[in-house]
Amino acid sequence: MYLKKNLLLFFVLSVIIYSCGKKGGNTPPPPPPPSTPGCTTNAAPANGSFVTTNSVTLSWNSAGGATGYDVYVGTSATGATVVASNVSSTSYSFSIPATATSVTYYWYVVPKNTAGTASSCSSGASSFTYAVIAAPPPFGYYVVGYLPSYRNVASIPDVKFRMTNVVVYAFYGVNSSGTITAPASPSSTLAAVRDKARANGSKIFLGINDGVAGNFKNMASTASGRTNFIKAVMNEVRNTNLDGVDMDWEFPSTSDGTDVTFTALMKELSDSLHRDSRYYLSTAITAGKYAGGYRDAIRNEIFPYVDFFNIMAYDDFSTSVPYRQHSDYTLASVCLNYWLVTRGMPASKCVLGVPCYGRPSGITQSGTVLTYSGILGQGGSPLSDSAIVTAGSFTNYTIYYNGQYTTKRKAKLAKDVANGVMFWEKGQDVHDNNSLLKAACDTIGRSY
Repeated sequence: MYLKKNLLLFFVLSVIIYSCGKKGGNTPPPPPPPSTPGCTTNAAPANGSFVTTNSVTLSWNSAGGATGYDVYVGTSATGATVVASNVSSTSYSFSIPATATSVTYYWYVVPKNTAGTASSCSSGASSFTYAVIAAPPPFGYYVVGYLPSYRNVASIPDVKFRMTNVVVYAFYGVNSSGTITAPASPSSTLAAVRDKARANGSKIFLGINDGVAGNFKNMASTASGRTNFIKAVMNEVRNTNLDGVDMDWEFPSTSDGTDVTFTALMKELSDSLHRDSRYYLSTAITAGKYAGGYRDAIRNEIFPYVDFFNIMAYDDFSTSVPYRQHSDYTLASVCLNYWLVTRGMPASKCVLGVPCYGRPSGITQSGTVLTYSGILGQGGSPLSDSAIVTAGSFTNYTIYYNGQYTTKRKAKLAKDVANGVMFWEKGQDVHDNNSLLKAACDTIGRSY
């Protein structure tokens, strides 16, 4: 009996031990504790890129084992602070604080989980620049005077600079490489004109003209060509301490597609010049009287990009029709009406061109164009718009120009419906009381 009891007890204990052993063998070991995730890499925006909107989507690649991400942003990688914690996705929309000037931001993310956060992730920071692109402030009624490089700036009295608030140095050219070239052997350097303009309270613009036919067109035809050109322009503007740029492409046209490339060029140049509201952009455009490819190449979409437009309301001459004024008051009215009313150009950006020279009518123009000072020197009257003169191989023919009376009427018209007058060019005017610039300034009440 005793033996039976012992055997039964042994059997029960064996079953218990066996059952416990089987249960332990079927249970997996507990998982190891999670490890801290490593750093991730930024995906967008690309390092060193620019943004112009007031928000940007930051995105990054996922990190293994991460259950959330802390997003750091700052004006330096070491000074960045958390702008969002425990972000569950791999992107975050960051609202950029409003600023008056451009700011470069650095950003990175720190993956995390229950074991902790990744370390040393700031070393993988990337940057983007919030570029503030806005036009600089306008400065009232524009009185623009071109000064060609072949004029001796010393021969132009200071008062003629005080009469203008914009001086355009004319011209740098577009070269075959698609960048810009200073005038060869100028009588006046850009620096000399700049210094005299600034000393007399006038802003100074770099005038750029297509000195060789086709260079403007070739340069603007590709994105890389426009980029290289704009880099060259911006370097010159910064290095010579100017206030802006005047583009004088005569002329883009719808007939060869340069209306498209001109529009792209002006937008891209405007973005660069208007960064931090630093530099101005103006452009000389066709009069607008005649329909066609030149007129239609100036698209309305460039109106916001350009600070003001110099309308060349002159040179409406004929080699076959006699007694025709090339720049009368009617032409000024027609041109302003077209650009302001038909096309909707903002009046604040509309500047009326006035010539300081005369042209004959009904004959060839070779050697027959005379400056206003040259016309008065041959007995022409500052109160008239025509005179009998001699020039080149022609003697005693009628030349048509703008005297003080017509110039005053145009200045008044431009004040009433537009916002300025432009003169081609300072060196063609006289420097006494018969001056056309003086007539305009006296009419609009500009002190000098």
